[in-house]
Amino acid sequence: MKFKGTFSDRGLRALEKSLLPTLEKFGKTCQLLLGPDNLHFIQASQDTDGMQITASWAMSVLFEPETYRTISKKDNLIAFVFEIPLLLRVLKAAGNNAADSLEVKLAMRTLSTGPWTQPVSRPYLTFASKGHNLNMTQDLPVSKPYTAGQIDELNGIKDVTQLCWFYIDLQGEVQRLQAIADKMKGISATLTLTITRPGDLHLQVSGNSVQLGAEVRGLKVVPPNQANAATPLGANSPEERLQEALQNHDAVTACIQQKHFARSLQSSQLTQPAQLLCGIAESGYVHFMFVYKDPMRDVGYDNDISLSYCLPVRED
Repeated sequence: MKFKGTFSDRGLRALEKSLLPTLEKFGKTCQLLLGPDNLHFIQASQDTDGMQITASWAMSVLFEPETYRTISKKDNLIAFVFEIPLLLRVLKAAGNNAADSLEVKLAMRTLSTGPWTQPVSRPYLTFASKGHNLNMTQDLPVSKPYTAGQIDELNGIKDVTQLCWFYIDLQGEVQRLQAIADKMKGISATLTLTITRPGDLHLQVSGNSVQLGAEVRGLKVVPPNQANAATPLGANSPEERLQEALQNHDAVTACIQQKHFARSLQSSQLTQPAQLLCGIAESGYVHFMFVYKDPMRDVGYDNDISLSYCLPVRED
């Protein structure tokens, strides 16, 4: 079992300034699945407080050409658990010491556990920072590499197997939605979220003798044909428009935790997507997809990077 690579400048910036700080807000541990062409950072529900998060990166984004290599008996797949704060510390140390390059490899270290016991071997990610008058090595402990069965299980949860009926793009209204969420969080821990094919978002909370609702209209619908197939709304008030969309079967509703919704919006500020797509799946979760602009072109989206959140739906 082997893994090694030399980080690209773009990969280091994205990890240290964007991806890892985002994941750290949901939990301190993360599962890493290394493959021949892609890397997947996965936080399952046990790693967070109920959400499932998957960030997938092409190896060509994170590593310099011809430096990345992963070899294993399980289809060249390797997986393990690491601590996000420890990896951030390693990356910051390399930057603070003005390293010209940062190499990483998976290694086993033999450690003594005492005079009367046998030494044990433990896995580490070894980072080598090199530069002018710099040759620094740092070891990051990781979990025991996953078995073939555990890798199959991780592969099964890393992808959202069912896309939603339709999505609405929240990116242009993130700051407004954050202000709305701040007003609602003192009323209830849960939030009723409704999205409609005409492109409207409805948020509702209920507390002790208090009810509060908000509507955001004119959001982009993906795919566009879903918006074109929607029945036009003729009502004048938000409440009436919501009921009309529900009666037309053009709306889907879910009850979620407010903190999950707020943290998803905060992630948009850290990672700066071109689109923040929100959908509600029939199988019982709210799906956020972060879509990024292609840095090599003036138009189009980056197929080498993806970030996806699945928010559990409550039965309230």
